[in-house]
Amino acid sequence: MKSFESNAKDYYGEVVINKGLMGKAGFGARAIPVYVGEWIISQFMDGDELTEDGRTEIVNTISKYLPQKADKNMILNRLMEQEEVRILDDFRVNVNLERNTHDLSIPLLDVSNGMVQKDIIDNNPMLLKTGMWGLGTLRYVPPDGEDVKKGQIWMVEFKAFQTPGVDLDYFRDSRKHFDIDEWIDLLVSSCQFNPDVHRLSQKLLLLSRIIPLVEPRVNITELAPKGTGKSFVFDNISRYAAVIPGGKLSAPALFFNSNTKQIGLIPRYDVVVVDEIQKIHTDASGEAMAALKMYLESGRYRRATGSLGTSESGFVMLGNITLGSNRLPLYESDGIFKELPSALQESAFIDRIHGLIEGWFMPRVSRNTPSRTLGFKGDFFSEVLHELRVDLRYADYVSQSLHLPQCEDMRDNKAIARLAEGFLKLLFPDLILSEEEFITYCVNPAVRMRQQIRDELSKIDQEYKWVTIKSESPDEFQLSHPDEKPDPEQEAQKVDPLSPDRNPEEKTLDIAEGQRGISYEKLFLPYLKGAKLIKICDPYIRLQYQIYNLMSFCEILDPLDGPLKLDLVTACDSYLETELKTKLSELKIGLSKDQIDFDYILDSSIHDRWIEADTGWRIILGRGLDIFQKPDDKFTLGFLDQTKRKCKATTITYTRAK
Repeated sequence: MKSFESNAKDYYGEVVINKGLMGKAGFGARAIPVYVGEWIISQFMDGDELTEDGRTEIVNTISKYLPQKADKNMILNRLMEQEEVRILDDFRVNVNLERNTHDLSIPLLDVSNGMVQKDIIDNNPMLLKTGMWGLGTLRYVPPDGEDVKKGQIWMVEFKAFQTPGVDLDYFRDSRKHFDIDEWIDLLVSSCQFNPDVHRLSQKLLLLSRIIPLVEPRVNITELAPKGTGKSFVFDNISRYAAVIPGGKLSAPALFFNSNTKQIGLIPRYDVVVVDEIQKIHTDASGEAMAALKMYLESGRYRRATGSLGTSESGFVMLGNITLGSNRLPLYESDGIFKELPSALQESAFIDRIHGLIEGWFMPRVSRNTPSRTLGFKGDFFSEVLHELRVDLRYADYVSQSLHLPQCEDMRDNKAIARLAEGFLKLLFPDLILSEEEFITYCVNPAVRMRQQIRDELSKIDQEYKWVTIKSESPDEFQLSHPDEKPDPEQEAQKVDPLSPDRNPEEKTLDIAEGQRGISYEKLFLPYLKGAKLIKICDPYIRLQYQIYNLMSFCEILDPLDGPLKLDLVTACDSYLETELKTKLSELKIGLSKDQIDFDYILDSSIHDRWIEADTGWRIILGRGLDIFQKPDDKFTLGFLDQTKRKCKATTITYTRAK
């Protein structure tokens, strides 16, 4: 047992658990958060161990109380036959002023207008805010004349699967028994990550993810390649976090829905997380982004009635970006935010983000990533983070101790102060630390996160001057950061990670919605140089603009060393077949003049899209050749130069041909 585990067991006792038990407990693929699973495990443990009998009991409990979604009608039928039903679910209660009722939401049954006894709400007030996981006992009241015009499902008993409160003083006082390395390992394990496979810098990156859970109104973004576990911590360790998958962002969903009179996610949760931001889009009017910018700056939002609401929720954006062969962002010199949708590239919006987490330094999640050591139970850790948010002693400490001699900008100062306060709450909750520790573990990591934002702002907007932020005791990152913005000509001489002259390599490239700077030459030429045979499989080469795409592809080919064979396999609706054959035959004649021997086959059964060459490479195309957005009008730049066109979101994979 490691030293931090021994201390955790000695001083925190019942609120720590072996984090590796979740993978051994027989939950299978059931979609329950870690903090719920750990609560269930703790009910069937024999001391510190989970025995075979305990695992059997867990399997029986899950099978009995957490049925599959497909069993919904069977459960409803049992209720209709007046059987009492107990299920485990994420229950929530909404106040309906028009009907003067409390409406119970039961996700498993797709019920949003159930009824709940008042004493259950009184004993579990979190049902009204974020909702609560628990075991609910349900009964059905059938229609009965005027009193009950419609059938109603009632929850008559509720057993919460989450800790209602914690002894925060005891938590803080016990911190003194750990040195800083032991405490960091305990926190990392509590976040469900294995501290043994991460360096100290990576551990601090992991902990920076949960700063918005412990510090009010902190806005951060993490950009990283796929598979680094960006959203895992928010999905699994806290009921106070809401995760929105990539999609449409709207003001009613975020703040207040004037139609349903329900508050949105931001007033309800400690942190709202938008995952896969490279795929999101907003309303055409810009209402959502305008409301979001106002909130990120002031903590206020405007309701449809004109009145102002306030919230302490943090805002987190998680996005996938492409890395080059050096494991750094592919578009680092131009600005990594250029991979994101245009609505998120506005400098005024980015400036309201307090810090950037450099997720490209995190390893991909592997079988060794999950923690197998002791850590705080998820429900306990969630409550600790939540209750630390309101303690003002940390803000007072930061205001007295934080000194940034080379930082004049007010937003930079506020951002670093909030981030440093978050690190302080996580790493030194007892406020017992030296000035050196405060700078090393709280200030310098916060400076680095904010410096990343400042650097990106200067790349995309000339109004933002190049700034180097330094603490009283600068670390290696601050000392190596250039005091002057790199010369644009020198930057231009850097190797383009998508240069047509680069060496081909196996990789996956994610292209973001609205991204510019992409062309067929950059995407394909390194893999096709010297080819004598190229085959394209794309079921959507049929409309005029799609044939133009094919012609543009042919323009990058170089058959100067002899004839080049180009075969196309595509599909076509029968009523368009004659017209398509005519156009492709004309293309065949035209290409033959430039030593390109073009042939085509129509096959309505194909679906996959790829390019394969006798150079040994296969390029898998998410959208085929159709990667560019439709121009806004006929005079939009990009008619001749593809790099000036906006792209559609897609993924391209380069692999060795079998």
